[in-house]
Amino acid sequence: MKKLYSLLLLAVAATQTASAQWNTGATPKLLFGLEHTDELTGETVTGGDYYACNPKAVRTADKKTWLAWKTGRSFMLNGTVRHGESTYLQLLDRDGNAVFDEPILVNDHVTPSWWSEYSLCVAADGSAIVTVADSRGEEAAMNTDERNGTSFYPAIYKVDQEGNFLWGLDGISFDWANNAPFTYAAVAGDNTYFIFRHMSNSYDEQGQPIPGENTGTYIVRVDDDGTWTEPRRLSENEVAHYQIVASEGQDFLLFSDTPDGACVTRYTPEFESVWGETVTYDEYKYEGYEMNHYKLAADGNGGACVAFVRNMGGFTHNIRVQHINGDGSLGFGLSGLDCANTVDNDYDYCTIAVNTENEEIMVDFEAQLPSTYDVMLQKFSFDGDYLFNDQGLSIANKSRATNDYAFGKVGCGAIPGTTDWIVAYRDVQSYVNSSFVIRRYDKDGKRVWTRTIGRELDPTNTTMVVEKEATYLFYRETRSAKEPGIKIFRIGNDGTYNVTYDDDPTGIKTARGAGSTAAHYYAPDGKQLQQPRHGLNIVRKSDGTVLKVMK
Repeated sequence: MKKLYSLLLLAVAATQTASAQWNTGATPKLLFGLEHTDELTGETVTGGDYYACNPKAVRTADKKTWLAWKTGRSFMLNGTVRHGESTYLQLLDRDGNAVFDEPILVNDHVTPSWWSEYSLCVAADGSAIVTVADSRGEEAAMNTDERNGTSFYPAIYKVDQEGNFLWGLDGISFDWANNAPFTYAAVAGDNTYFIFRHMSNSYDEQGQPIPGENTGTYIVRVDDDGTWTEPRRLSENEVAHYQIVASEGQDFLLFSDTPDGACVTRYTPEFESVWGETVTYDEYKYEGYEMNHYKLAADGNGGACVAFVRNMGGFTHNIRVQHINGDGSLGFGLSGLDCANTVDNDYDYCTIAVNTENEEIMVDFEAQLPSTYDVMLQKFSFDGDYLFNDQGLSIANKSRATNDYAFGKVGCGAIPGTTDWIVAYRDVQSYVNSSFVIRRYDKDGKRVWTRTIGRELDPTNTTMVVEKEATYLFYRETRSAKEPGIKIFRIGNDGTYNVTYDDDPTGIKTARGAGSTAAHYYAPDGKQLQQPRHGLNIVRKSDGTVLKVMK
């Protein structure tokens, strides 16, 4: 096991202190705003598109929440102003309060811009798993603009609920993978699987990539103690898409796309195929560039359900859905089904959820019908029976003749222990003016209650989580909206805002080292300092704790 490190941020110029509690009404709570101190000038500014962007959220088994985000920053390096992004973590307790006085700075190397995907998931012990790509080892040789011509290496971190870095202070990386800006991780059983795409470094006259020796998509298994396997090449195709769903025991399902269609394979942790072959579950596939465009949900029996958008040419799309059983058999026939069972209209932007207790699948999606914009639901049995008529159930619509704005996707989820569902979407009134609409539906599609959340919102990167007692939203409010920043929201599944849990809360875990006194300061190269300097410092505290400190 790698040496344990703990992180304490005495001052973070680029990120404000987070402090919140869950809302007690229909107004989301601000975790922290976009106003911050510029590292170079010391001036107070309001962050733009690159400040606290692309937030991600994941819930833990003990009902806490890990939040991750990336922040654009300018800084001095070798006497030159540089630009890049840093990656941060914060943990919320059950009551919505920030556990750490300051967010954890996970990665302060220069990273690619916001369009390159990073990921967040949670380990079985409640720790956060974060993946990024960064220019470690290359900073001293950077060009003026780091977003062009810089090498980016894949890196994966594990941080526990006390702020300890469990896989080394600087995570796990691979020094040969110097052009891998897209990273992804998922947990299955006791293991974490790290996937990265290693891009080509050269192109032909038509601008097409020329495969190199290491070009392709790779997977690495990282055990709980930080032991990792050698990267295994999944494909020589640098734009191949792979996603993971936990199966039974320690096995996992690996979803991918090939020229022949959308595929899935069941693997053991030793990367041995359980089915002996790759199963093509749909002759169609998504033909885009999003990293994680297949929407996946485990079926509770070792299999999974999947939905994705099929591009049919022009501006026309369809929603495909399939159920893959744990033994590799297909519940929806050899080529999946269309959610609306027609190709005459434009259907787009889907999510999927599963009720494992009564074996039902819900897909929500948007539609442009001949005269209306609609929010649609379709429900299936595990065997592929349409449960909301062949065309789907419209739960909201607007006239296309009188409305310039329609709806925005949020998501759906089954309420554990019931046959009911939570569905949420955005009702868009105008540019940067929308509200969240959250509804509960019974098994027959009858609405139980509706709540309208917020006014004049402009949310991005919304994560929705449905649990037994409550439903949660996490998102970023842009600078053009009122009170911009990262926001949190909770509503009880009974439609009220007073939420109680069946089990007793475990309390807040405090970051290690918070009560001890700093003894010695060091520069990153090991040189002892009389006092902390601006930038990165290493602190050895009186209790023996080693900390990374940003001032």
